[in-house]
Amino acid sequence: MKICAVSPLIKSANAEIEPATAENILDFIGDCEHDLVVLPGYAESHPSYQSVATVLKPGVFAFVETDPGNDDKRVPWLVSSKQQVSMPSQIFSKDPKARDLDDLQEIWDERTHNICGRMVLFAICGEINAFRINGLVRRGDNPPYDVLVNPAHTIMGFFAYLGPKLTNLSEGRVVVHVANNNRGHHRITTDVRIYVNGEIMDRKSDGSFAWSECEI
Repeated sequence: MKICAVSPLIKSANAEIEPATAENILDFIGDCEHDLVVLPGYAESHPSYQSVATVLKPGVFAFVETDPGNDDKRVPWLVSSKQQVSMPSQIFSKDPKARDLDDLQEIWDERTHNICGRMVLFAICGEINAFRINGLVRRGDNPPYDVLVNPAHTIMGFFAYLGPKLTNLSEGRVVVHVANNNRGHHRITTDVRIYVNGEIMDRKSDGSFAWSECEI
């Protein structure tokens, strides 16, 4: 299974590099020949899930989150050229209460997909706080997964804590963390990280994008 996580630059006050447009993102994704391509959580410059589906090569799946507006919750999608599957919206962003953790436990199955024989689990942005630094969930049972995908909306802080957590979550597995880069440059390295069995894969950047890849 081949995975690519891509972090586009989004608008920022002191941008040194032009932000990525929806068209730029579609061009990038359309060139991918991976089994799974992961975008961060929703940003205004992201293309629609329908547009993403139209550019994907056969057999490629992509994660994208959309905002339907009208005060409705954002919707995460797993799409391919042949199907578009919606998933439950993000449950919480930070400091989850017991009920939040219970609600997340109830939807793990709907956030888990079989891609190339691998169980791929999606935890949206701050839902990664359902896990302790040792990789165990705060409440209930750890959901089974081969690949844990954590799309974030913007670059997350406290990486001295988050980094070891993602490392522990990747023991014997893969963890994909990717965020929109709102810093206007590529000097930061926590916008996209793929961990394979505790090891961080190489990160690349060019133009309006940074990305990381792995094959398992």
